[in-house]
Amino acid sequence: MRIVPAILIGCLAAAVSGCSSLVPATANWLGWTRAPTLVDGLDYDEIDALGARTGACLSLYQLYIDGRYLRQQQGAVWHEECKERIAQARKAREYARQVDQEVEIAWQALLDRKEAQRQQAQRRRQIREDMRQAQQMAETLRNAEEEQEKAQNQRLERLDGANIHNLMLEVPNLPLAFTVGSPSDMTLKRFLACLEVLYPNEGYQIRRNGDKLTVKAERATMMRGDVLLESRYTRIWDNWTLQYLSVGEIRAESAQDRYVLARNLLGSQCQPDRQDDQ
Repeated sequence: MRIVPAILIGCLAAAVSGCSSLVPATANWLGWTRAPTLVDGLDYDEIDALGARTGACLSLYQLYIDGRYLRQQQGAVWHEECKERIAQARKAREYARQVDQEVEIAWQALLDRKEAQRQQAQRRRQIREDMRQAQQMAETLRNAEEEQEKAQNQRLERLDGANIHNLMLEVPNLPLAFTVGSPSDMTLKRFLACLEVLYPNEGYQIRRNGDKLTVKAERATMMRGDVLLESRYTRIWDNWTLQYLSVGEIRAESAQDRYVLARNLLGSQCQPDRQDDQ
């Protein structure tokens, strides 16, 4: 009974030393095996890249690169331990990925909050600036309106204080018409007062004969010099119709010419008056 093992050991030694084709079969028959090429679908470089080529995985790797055998039972234990390390490394890598993702999400959220705060602060600044400009514009408009109203009141005061009013107390202040039957929005006295304020003169010659009225302003001051400003009117119905208008040597005898000359003289500085001061 003791002779058989000795013979088998001798045969194994001879096989290992002399016949490589018989080594794997003989080793396997005796309970020995080589380190696996792959563990859990990964080669050893991939296991190393995963960070798991330590412990049992490192032992298998060293046997693998040396081409050495290990007992099948030990190989099975190391194989399971290596798989467990790989699983842990994968889990750790996934956890790290999730942490990185959460950190990235949190960081992006922080950046978004900061950007939202920046935009909100910018909007507040813009709103304040818009309000300031609106207030400034409102103040400017208010001042302009006050100045305009003040200037308008001053013009009205000058118009109301024109000498022509005292000289024509007996003349009815009817609407002025440039053509028969078409009264304008200005009365006769307002028209004459506007001419006096715009072109100050040195006195009047006023002649009335029934429904006929002639007004001459002596030495009315204009850019071309002092001139005679003469206008003639006829009372037709309840209007004073302008029949003649001259400024120095310029004479307007047709209704259209009189209208154009009168508007040029007045410009935009004389506004229509109230037609209730008879």
